[in-house]
Amino acid sequence: MKPINSIHDKLVFRTGISLSIVLLVLFFAIMTSQKETIIGKHRIIATTMVQTAIIPINDALYLSGSGNDDFLQSFLKNFVQEYSETIKFAIILGEGGRVIAHSEISHVNETYRDVYSSTALESIDPQFHIYENDQYGGVMEISAPLGLIDLSHGALRLGLDSQPLVRELRSTTLIIMSMFFGTLIMVLFIVLRISRNVTRKLRHTAEAIDIIDFQTAEPLTLPEADDEIGLLNDRFTRLQERLINARSAMEVTNKNLIQTEKLAAMGRMAAGVAHEINNPLLGLKNCLYLLQVDKDNQEDHIRLLKEGLDRIEVTVSRLLEGARKKSRTIREYEINLSVRDVLNLVGHRLSKEKVITRLDLGDNIPLVRNSKSGFEEALLNICMNALDAIGNVGTMLINTHVSEGCIKVSVADSGPGVPEEQISKLFEPFETSKEVGKGTGLGLYVSREIIGSMGGDITYSVSELGGACFTIELPSSMDPNGE
Repeated sequence: MKPINSIHDKLVFRTGISLSIVLLVLFFAIMTSQKETIIGKHRIIATTMVQTAIIPINDALYLSGSGNDDFLQSFLKNFVQEYSETIKFAIILGEGGRVIAHSEISHVNETYRDVYSSTALESIDPQFHIYENDQYGGVMEISAPLGLIDLSHGALRLGLDSQPLVRELRSTTLIIMSMFFGTLIMVLFIVLRISRNVTRKLRHTAEAIDIIDFQTAEPLTLPEADDEIGLLNDRFTRLQERLINARSAMEVTNKNLIQTEKLAAMGRMAAGVAHEINNPLLGLKNCLYLLQVDKDNQEDHIRLLKEGLDRIEVTVSRLLEGARKKSRTIREYEINLSVRDVLNLVGHRLSKEKVITRLDLGDNIPLVRNSKSGFEEALLNICMNALDAIGNVGTMLINTHVSEGCIKVSVADSGPGVPEEQISKLFEPFETSKEVGKGTGLGLYVSREIIGSMGGDITYSVSELGGACFTIELPSSMDPNGE
């Protein structure tokens, strides 16, 4: 049997079962009442017939005594012939159950001791019985006592054909059953229509829930109604509006958080930028001094001054580019050169904290076409996290290579690594293993968002140095041969 799961099927099934039980009880109650009515009607007919026969028999018994058997036999024979279509047999019983007269003369003077004969002789009121007789088949028997003063004259038994009663009972049963099934079918049809109307509305609401896009500006319109379905649709429409507004607010907040982390990263870059600017400034001061004391080589000194100023300009431009809240420029660049530029930004920490940096930069690395500043920002975040994990003394290994059609940049450190319980939450916002005040928990989240927007990804593994290893994967813009 197919499992019933939907509201439509449950409603029809349960209503059908409940209604069937109720109608079945009503059917038996009506049938019982009708059966008693039909039997009562036939009892009245039988009683009338037996009383019609008893009057002349009592008159004969009263006038001539019980010995007038020829008259009784003749009367009984004529009476049965008159009602031959209805009466199957007629018996006049005397004292002790002796047959005084019988519609079949061969039974005269026999003695009947059956239960129907005993009941007829002992009762003072007419008795009605329905039973099956071996000789006559279905019989409705009516019996009544003879005698006007006492019961000494015996009793009269009339056996009537029970087929009219059986036919009427069968006809009544068929009519009531037809009404029963007709009512059941009609009610089930009405319930089916109502159920389909209700479940169709619910299904429409469910389909709307499946197709709604919470990124759209307008909520999906659902049909209005004055019933509970309309109330549900109204509440769902309001829910859509709240979710859309909440998502819009979340997107604005997310953008602000990303920009905040970018500014925090720029702050961390400030020390590296200061280091990058200080070296050219020292060179500029030295060139200015040489211009005064060595006038023969002024052209070389001026060229060096220009190169130093260009270097400062590039450094400041990189810092401003990272701080600006605008779309990044898409262009082709070399991964290895960007890696070296990022290392220059953190060079002061490498020397100050005595961190050994090992570079394993692959040859023939294809060019990458995306945001150079975005990649360098993400790599800088990862390098800064590695330096924070290493502490004052340790090793950081940076590797670039091509694998499975992607350019991969791995940053491994010799730090303590990431606790196993935090690995699943590494790239979630505000998740950090650093001390309070030393990390926002947004660095890896923002870096992955940036790399993801370039069609790449960032993954975590345990490094060969014993600490953490983060790998940036980016699609290349050309093959290693430059084609």
